[in-house]
Amino acid sequence: MKFDAYIQKSKENCANIYGLKPEEIPFLKVSLAPEQLEARKRQFEPIRIIIQQFMQKILTYTSETPILVVATDGEGYVLDLHGDQIIHEMVEMLGITKGVRFAEKDVGTNSVSLALTYGEPFQLIGNDHYHHCLEGIACFSAPFSYGEAGTVSLMTTKEYATPFYLGLLSSTVDAIEREIKVQLQNERFHLMNQVLMNATPLGIVMTNQFGEIREMNESAERITGWLETELISKNIEIIPELKSFIRQVLHDKRKLENIEVIFSQGEIACLLDVMPLFDRFDQFIGVFAQFRDMQSYYDLQKRVVQSEKLSAIGKLGAGFAHEIRNPLTSIIGLTQLMDELPDEKQREHRKIIKSELERMRHLVDQFVMLGKVQVSQKNPENLQRIIQDTVCLMKSYARENQVTLHLQSASSNPILSIDGSQIKQVLINFIKNAIEAQPDGGYVRISLYPNTSSMTVKIIDAGPGMSPQMLDQLGSPFISTKEDGLGMGLAISLDLIKAHHGTYTIHSTEGEGTTVEFTLPLYNAEG
Repeated sequence: MKFDAYIQKSKENCANIYGLKPEEIPFLKVSLAPEQLEARKRQFEPIRIIIQQFMQKILTYTSETPILVVATDGEGYVLDLHGDQIIHEMVEMLGITKGVRFAEKDVGTNSVSLALTYGEPFQLIGNDHYHHCLEGIACFSAPFSYGEAGTVSLMTTKEYATPFYLGLLSSTVDAIEREIKVQLQNERFHLMNQVLMNATPLGIVMTNQFGEIREMNESAERITGWLETELISKNIEIIPELKSFIRQVLHDKRKLENIEVIFSQGEIACLLDVMPLFDRFDQFIGVFAQFRDMQSYYDLQKRVVQSEKLSAIGKLGAGFAHEIRNPLTSIIGLTQLMDELPDEKQREHRKIIKSELERMRHLVDQFVMLGKVQVSQKNPENLQRIIQDTVCLMKSYARENQVTLHLQSASSNPILSIDGSQIKQVLINFIKNAIEAQPDGGYVRISLYPNTSSMTVKIIDAGPGMSPQMLDQLGSPFISTKEDGLGMGLAISLDLIKAHHGTYTIHSTEGEGTTVEFTLPLYNAEG
């Protein structure tokens, strides 16, 4: 057999190469210094701990037998010894202690060296050993090579020798390798988990199925103001911002998403997701909560809104200053001339000054109205009657501009809850704009369409229409298609529609005219 050949070759090496004499007592000569031994042990952590556990199991299975279990590293250095005191004393005579090395040139043919050399389990019983003094001993060794290489060996007296020990060692080493593999994988997973947990800006808290906190990361510590060490095994009730949501998922076992919570510790606004956790057997095992710190986003949003407000105020101020500067310039010029003019001319200039002052007052009134929240005195009103009155009012103005007004009445007269004077103001503004958009004459069609819960008004003109760019800016103060227009009338009208919980759309195509459409809800007697 090959094992007999390996043993025979080892004995020949002992005699011919190393010059060992079989009648002598061998002694392990090479030994690690204490600090070197400790370094080797640390290198083998946690493998050494696993091996120690299995060594204790072997001793338990063989408690009636004088046995010594030895663990070595891949170079044959002894890292651990456990076992029967009698055989322990016997092998100490050979110098077998922690830190010594099983080397063939020192101790002769031995199972540790053979197992490491050939990578297979070996047994030496009685005269399989090279030295005569070891003929009363049986040695069994099995190599392992997962992560770190080494051997686990079993030594007993010859009369207790049995092939069972070699099988036991082989099975033990297989189990050790599997356990080492699992532990190394778990360690890698744990490290990856820690890196991912602590690298993410998301706060993470995990509980078991009873709501007891099992894990939380550094971001969660920062946001909640609690340390993980303070909360482990504590109930989630200790974090008031999370407790109700986690309790709900513990009960319902359904996830919650995008819930806004504010942690009182630092007034930090977060978006919270809470998810149930299930094991591979689909058994509920706990809850995973993650919360994203949105405070910086909200702060940025506020700054953007504030910036937009300041920009809007700047644009309004610039537009207002531009519009008011023109009449002021006229007034200043006229007042400077008045002292040099006869009374009749002064009266004419005073009339112009009064007109310009009235224009300025009108401008200020519109500007102030634009900035006010529109308060509507709503009453049940007949919208069709209001439209008819407004069209009648605007007919003379339309005639002056050679524009024909066409009114298409609705088949029914539903009642709306509106402020009649404000809606009339909206209609006057839209119809007036439609008339003024046609300086060479044309037509304006006003239509009323009842819907299930609302009324829609359409005002269509045959004017030149507007470009998409102008349409986008429509409704902003000081944006107008008219030469002397301020754009504030339209802006106020749109605000009034919104104040009535209405909606509006403006469609326009260059060369084809413009359609203004707005919808108001019907009157609801219950509210």
